[in-house]
Amino acid sequence: MKALKIDVTTKQVYEIEIGNWKDIAPAIGNGCTTFCVPYEFENMDGLYSDDEGLLHPTINGAFKLPYWDVPLVGNAIILGTDDEGDSIDYQSSIEKITSLISWFSADFATRYRNVVMQQEPIIITA
Repeated sequence: MKALKIDVTTKQVYEIEIGNWKDIAPAIGNGCTTFCVPYEFENMDGLYSDDEGLLHPTINGAFKLPYWDVPLVGNAIILGTDDEGDSIDYQSSIEKITSLISWFSADFATRYRNVVMQQEPIIITA
């Protein structure tokens, strides 16, 4: 499948190939072993990110989309989703995604991580 990689080290968005779900964490990189989909675009593209991005000893950068309150630390992958919930080729354009992103340096991302990790957790129950 064709995917987009949001690379915080190079501050670029580019196309990569993903074979199946087992390729997502290695493609995200930075030692990712567990991923999540914190955002889905209107066109059903999902943004896959490192679920433990704040916990890695080395932080390479972060990025933010305009409708987010906080930056996302580390790289991300964008894949499309079909009506059955299966991953397919991405639908978004590289230009559109690039235009939405605000990039943050490794230094900023590390400082952000340190502040977040000092906060008390918020527990929400139903």
